[in-house]
Amino acid sequence: MRPWQNVANVALFSFALAFACSAQTILSTSAQPVGSVSFVIGKAQVQRTGEAIPLISGFELKVGDQLVTPANGHVHIRFVDGALVSLRPSSSLKINEYRFDARNPAASAVKFELEQGVVRAISGQAAEAAKDQFRLNTPLAAIGVKGTDFVVEANKSRVNAIVNQGAIVLAPFDAQCRMDTFGPCSTRFAKELNAASKGMAITYSMSMPSPQLLPTGQLKGSELLNLVSPLSVAATGAVLAQENSNNRVQQNRVDAKAYSGLNDILVNATNQDSLAWGRWGSQNTQDKLTVPFINALQGRAVTVGDGYYFLFRNEANAANLLSVQQGAVNFGLMNSNAYYLDGGNNVFVANVNSGQLGINFATQTFNTNLSLSTLAVPVSSGVLSSPPLNQTLQSSGKINLSSGIFLSSPVANAPNTGVTMPSVAGAVSLDTKQAGYIFTLPSSGGQFRGATLWGR
Repeated sequence: MRPWQNVANVALFSFALAFACSAQTILSTSAQPVGSVSFVIGKAQVQRTGEAIPLISGFELKVGDQLVTPANGHVHIRFVDGALVSLRPSSSLKINEYRFDARNPAASAVKFELEQGVVRAISGQAAEAAKDQFRLNTPLAAIGVKGTDFVVEANKSRVNAIVNQGAIVLAPFDAQCRMDTFGPCSTRFAKELNAASKGMAITYSMSMPSPQLLPTGQLKGSELLNLVSPLSVAATGAVLAQENSNNRVQQNRVDAKAYSGLNDILVNATNQDSLAWGRWGSQNTQDKLTVPFINALQGRAVTVGDGYYFLFRNEANAANLLSVQQGAVNFGLMNSNAYYLDGGNNVFVANVNSGQLGINFATQTFNTNLSLSTLAVPVSSGVLSSPPLNQTLQSSGKINLSSGIFLSSPVANAPNTGVTMPSVAGAVSLDTKQAGYIFTLPSSGGQFRGATLWGR
């Protein structure tokens, strides 16, 4: 029997479990904390016993908690056994079980439920010592681990996953692979993906007879395409490795002491700059825009970010001049950094040749364009050929005067192509003298990605 033929059985079984799971949640919310939030961007929250609580760094989490991130939100968590979890925008993750005894790690049991969105998990002592007692459930399938670092994207119709280290086993729910059990399912529909399969992803949908392995470049429309570049993977790992769960700081701010181990140099920013682009990881000699995170956060707060680029704004000493009285303002391009990610997940240096940014505070709108190019056209083999690849980004949208954040207006995908239109997310300094934004522009089977800094 194929997995999709068991949907009714799975649904009935899930319904039967609802009361038991609810009772477990009620009992466990008074238990000891199982982890804490180490980093927050955006107005993320935790849902606990019917109450929505805003998340801040240092917030202690318990079994039964459900973490929810908004469209611009990121949450990073460190659990009591050292496990690390990164929850990306528009995601919902529930902690169904987290039992860990440092004296007997083999008796541990961990279960998460990713209702939607994207999560990255790096195993701690519990999953390492008790692999048969770790489970990440999605709406369609169960994921077990073999000591690993993996990323999962899920919704009601599909689940995709990639592996950075170790291995995972993905199996659709059926009578032999139930939501209430732990560990990897061993049914005949189960499929393993390990880190040795470079550039591969595992995917499953209701229309498939079983999970399939395919190149990540074929995950059309998947958020995972934004996470498979060396920059993104290395950057996220650096974020998680540097976080300290003992820091208790204000929401959207990070304690610089937690990052004192980053022996990096200051590139372009000083404490007097209104805006600064911070990065995770070691110095990239081709990146003349960003500065080490520890430098960028000095006296500043995070506005927007995508996992590698984070835009910090000085809010302590600047009067908020964001008002309709500012009228229309034009900005010139001061600095930028960009790269091109092709369909084979190869990363190439890209140039931002010129650009324009206009913000109309009276109408609370913005428009921008960028001229982008690569030194040569990337191809799937990773070999460069000529002539150069040239592309123009054009985007517009709304600016929120209360936050100073601007986002490109949603645009429907091009009909029958699956091509995603350009996206822009940025912020203006509170004195209106500077602005910056991150961008994504699909092009020729790949995408340009980068960040910009502007001045009046």
